[in-house]
Amino acid sequence: MSKTIKTKDLPLFSIIDIDQLRLENHLENAVLTDFSVAWDRNVYLLMEQPSRKQGKDWLRVPSIYTVVEIKVDWTEQRVLETSLFPIGLLKFQFHFLRPVGEHFLLLGARCAYRENGPDTNAWIVSRDGMVRSRFCLGDGIQNCMVKKDGTIITSYFDEGVFGNYGWDEPLGSCGLIAWTSEGVPLWKNEKFSIYDCYAISLDEEESLWFYYYDEFRLVWTNFKEDLVFDLPIKGSGAFSVVSSGEIFLFQGGYQKHDKFYFLTCKGGCLGQKQEAIPTCDGSKITVERCSLLDRRMLFLGKNGVLYGGVFGKNEE
Repeated sequence: MSKTIKTKDLPLFSIIDIDQLRLENHLENAVLTDFSVAWDRNVYLLMEQPSRKQGKDWLRVPSIYTVVEIKVDWTEQRVLETSLFPIGLLKFQFHFLRPVGEHFLLLGARCAYRENGPDTNAWIVSRDGMVRSRFCLGDGIQNCMVKKDGTIITSYFDEGVFGNYGWDEPLGSCGLIAWTSEGVPLWKNEKFSIYDCYAISLDEEESLWFYYYDEFRLVWTNFKEDLVFDLPIKGSGAFSVVSSGEIFLFQGGYQKHDKFYFLTCKGGCLGQKQEAIPTCDGSKITVERCSLLDRRMLFLGKNGVLYGGVFGKNEE
């Protein structure tokens, strides 16, 4: 049985004030759609300004997109440079931004299968806004990651697994897929019965970890071998892992997404649970959203400030 021990601080540092970013760059009505740390250790934000053109097909409602790239010194805990790349008006609703090589992957979580075929919800866009290619990665995408070599990994929630929006044979029926940067499948989950892939993460060696419903198990894979772990949390939506695979930070489970826990792995089971308190300069942060796809973590506070930290820095 898992045991919760006394709380422990999770020290973070301030990266950027989103309201100030909007004000200084004429993005007053822009929505922060996505944020993450990429394979190059830079922070990327996707800012979306909805256009005035509305229509019945919400998937194809155009928006003006801007990419923000923030170079961070994670050791010194300071921002080195912030750059904006105006992508322009695109006629699709995108939910994820990931750099692929020198370009950007814009990915929509939802796409329909229409009379003439599926929507192309994955767009490779250059830094000057030129659309270089478009392809389909399926509907119902829960999250995605891009590895250093350009491999794209997509996880799927239940509608992507079982089908909706005209998908009789969903691409995401296996729950988890690795693709080339051109959208060609490299690997598909064929071993685990994934109804909803709740969370994915990469360790320092870029091995894939995933946590899925309804068995609530955590899996490590290098696409050839797998390791399976029991977990004392049900319903977590994000986690980070140190390279040793012995210490984890998990977002809280059902009805507890504003809480975070350190978990220690012993004997194939993540048993000991310790509540982690996100702090900055000694003050507690009330977290609204987080991105834990990498050991380098991001937390958006309810005060509109984006915070960062390196998981495992003080735990290993």
